[in-house]
Amino acid sequence: MTNGDIIRTAAANLGRRKLRSLLASLGVVVGTLTIVLLISLATGVRAQINKQFESLGLDRLSVRPSAGGGGFGRGGGGGGRGLAGLAGRAGNGNAANPPAKRMISPEDVARWRALPGVLKAIPEVDLPNAVGLELQRNDRTRAVSMGGGQNTGIGALAAPPAPVAGTLELPEAGGLIASEAALQALGVVGSEVEGLVGQSFDAVLRTSRGETQVFPLKLVGVIAGRGATIQVSPVNRIAMKSWWFNKPDILETEGYDMVTFRTSDVTRAHELSTQLRAEGLQVQSLEAIVEVADRILVAITTMLALLASVALVVATIGIANTMVMAIYERTREIGVLKAMGASSAEIRRLFMIEAGFIGLIGGVVGLLSGWFAGVVLNLGIAWYFRSQDMTVRGDFFTMTVALAAGTILFAIMIGTVAGLLPARRAARLDPLVALRHE
Repeated sequence: MTNGDIIRTAAANLGRRKLRSLLASLGVVVGTLTIVLLISLATGVRAQINKQFESLGLDRLSVRPSAGGGGFGRGGGGGGRGLAGLAGRAGNGNAANPPAKRMISPEDVARWRALPGVLKAIPEVDLPNAVGLELQRNDRTRAVSMGGGQNTGIGALAAPPAPVAGTLELPEAGGLIASEAALQALGVVGSEVEGLVGQSFDAVLRTSRGETQVFPLKLVGVIAGRGATIQVSPVNRIAMKSWWFNKPDILETEGYDMVTFRTSDVTRAHELSTQLRAEGLQVQSLEAIVEVADRILVAITTMLALLASVALVVATIGIANTMVMAIYERTREIGVLKAMGASSAEIRRLFMIEAGFIGLIGGVVGLLSGWFAGVVLNLGIAWYFRSQDMTVRGDFFTMTVALAAGTILFAIMIGTVAGLLPARRAARLDPLVALRHE
């Protein structure tokens, strides 16, 4: 028998028992459908995560000093005007031989700015949470919180939002960016916002003992937001921290609390991240977060795929049972084939191809069902996001060529493996015994 004869005979044999063949492939359909949905979901979610992070900017990273003794605004530091200073003195008294702190000096920032591929290096200092901060204009005063610094978290790595008015580029000194909510609390209505750009405001620090210090600023930009927040130029933030802790040389002794970098591309960001870690600094980048998210998604996908493979194990048993019954029914036919000159290897190949065809049918049906279910689910998810006014766009169930090809090949392999033992049994039948079989 030629290979073409074997394939045609196998296809014809499946057609003789259509219902049995379809039922045998049903387990493969369920298994492949489940695996296709799970893997396409993981692929789509991973693409969405990467898309969101890329919109924030994988070319950004932030760096902080290494952990060590001191650290204003987090319970460390010397004597200050507020409760944070008292907490700092108490903290230093309890710490025995704290590890040395790798601070970020102005010289470091200047050196980093000169590195190739570094577009921006923006230094920041943190203010303690206990700082009483107010924004004042004319006779109106509003309590506000300081944006940027330690309160930004991953937002320090994000691309800045579009300004409502003015610009979001702070000058080295004297600049102020305020949220719409902060200005509204000062009696500014929406139509007056643009006219305030360039106007003078006062940022007022107030201690619990009633001491105050005024820092004159000029509004350079307005951002959207419900929270009453402001951002000020680095020089003014340093001056605020120096006054709060009563340390005029605080930058020279403590350095910056964070530097945010913008690089020319993702590759340069990765190289810079490695270099800064080698200098003993704490580096946070979106690239590292994406890698962690990818690892988690791979682990979850693998676990769910293993659970879904239970259906394929059941399908394997069903195909094996179908092939055993086919051999029992066609024992006489096998004897005739052997009497006509078919070898044991050809008989084995015939039944393994039949089993592979069952896997192929189940794989194709399962793949198409999974693709259709993914399309329906994508439409449902998109409708839900639109109804909730959410800005997430794109498919969460993504079918790839690799997934489709892998699904079909895996289904064929499942069928072929299931038919291996029945095919061996058919190949070992004695032709004389088979011909006498009723």
